[in-house]
Amino acid sequence: MSKKKKTIDELLEEAVVEEEEQPHELPNNWMWVKLGTVVKFINGDRGKNYPSKNDFIESGVPFINAGHLENGEINKLKMNYISQEKYDSLRSGKVMNDDVLYCLRGTLGKTGVVKEIEKGAIASSLVILRPYMGINNSYLFFYLTSPLGISMIKNHDNGSAQPNLSVNNVKKYVFPLPPLNEQKRIAEKVEHLLNKIEDVEQLIKEAKGNFEFRRASTLDKAFRGELTKKWRHKKDKIDNENELFYQSEEAPYPLPHSWKWVTLEEVCEKITDGTHHSPKSYPSGDYKYITAKNIKEKGILLDNVTYVSKEVHEEIYNRCDVKQGDVLYIKDGATTGVATVNHLSEEFSLLSSVGLLRPKKEVLLPEYLMFCLNSSTTKRRMLGMMSGNAIRRLTLKKIKQGIIPLPPFNEQQFIISTLNRLKSIDEKLDWCIDVQENIENLKKSILNKAFRGELGTNDPKEESTIELLKEVLQEQVK
Repeated sequence: MSKKKKTIDELLEEAVVEEEEQPHELPNNWMWVKLGTVVKFINGDRGKNYPSKNDFIESGVPFINAGHLENGEINKLKMNYISQEKYDSLRSGKVMNDDVLYCLRGTLGKTGVVKEIEKGAIASSLVILRPYMGINNSYLFFYLTSPLGISMIKNHDNGSAQPNLSVNNVKKYVFPLPPLNEQKRIAEKVEHLLNKIEDVEQLIKEAKGNFEFRRASTLDKAFRGELTKKWRHKKDKIDNENELFYQSEEAPYPLPHSWKWVTLEEVCEKITDGTHHSPKSYPSGDYKYITAKNIKEKGILLDNVTYVSKEVHEEIYNRCDVKQGDVLYIKDGATTGVATVNHLSEEFSLLSSVGLLRPKKEVLLPEYLMFCLNSSTTKRRMLGMMSGNAIRRLTLKKIKQGIIPLPPFNEQQFIISTLNRLKSIDEKLDWCIDVQENIENLKKSILNKAFRGELGTNDPKEESTIELLKEVLQEQVK
């Protein structure tokens, strides 16, 4: 017996979002509806004909996975291809131009619009969202990438260790539906504004890249002896052509004759790390508890610092007695290789993700060591010594074996004073980063306003969306 088709009134009742589930108010001629009632969802073929790597060929029919979605588009340069025969064997998941592709596994919500692809198929990690007549695909795309659309992911993610969305849950997303002409106006205005922002963003990115290159170049020269070449010539009265360089088979690169390569163990009186047992920490307490998240090149960031009790601190401090002037060095995790000098006079506790390096007095200056460890050349060399599978880290043994170029003590002082003048570049880099953050906030603001009807595009005289919704639903019961 065939399943009885629902009436328009029944579909309409299912489509409209109950008032208590509506995120915010909308203009009077808009409606909150469930996404699955205005968009057709098409899964990829997950059966026996699903393509494997062995089915990929150099050219043919595009087989699109989540990795091909970049900046709202499909990157064809990275595309996988299947044969026409394999494509014909697939029962579903075949794309059309203007389809919106949406990621259900891995990077949830990653989105792209199909353009200039005559035929193609999707991997099982994606789903096709094909708007019904009366729904603008660009409006749908901007909704999915907006803060509102992203909030839907948090509401419907299955919460397992492997990020995962079901199609049925995505169909439940609440969707602000304006009249069709308003959808088009919103999409056009959002695209126009975002394009202008992207132009500014590109200029800032280029400026940031230039400042970073200048900073990295200066640091690199500092630890090759090139930055202080004139200073040495003037001090030692050496002709440019006659300056000798020290080199051995193990040395990464040549050094001035008065410099030498040393291991960190040779020039530090103490190398250790913090506690290997993460204690309970609190928003307030007896002693600050410093972890990798607090360590920045500019110093110790205390904005989000937590605290431990006196008893816990004393146990940690017996192992790792951090003193003013010690170099703190991140040795675990994503920010491994960042070094700073401790300028805090008070005692605090340290986690094992941060190493303590205490330079020998009259041999190595803390600021010199900090700058050296943060230079791209030294950082690359040290990170190359990391070990571990699940968590990559620098062990204390590896840190002790790490080598750095050591100039005479007075030359270290001159290098420090020269590099401290990099602060003007650092300030410009900070400005670029601040602008980039403001740009991201501006994008979110534009998208937030778009789906509240606050972009100044809405025409209250346009008929209510209820008629549009009925037309969309009518298409489904034909």
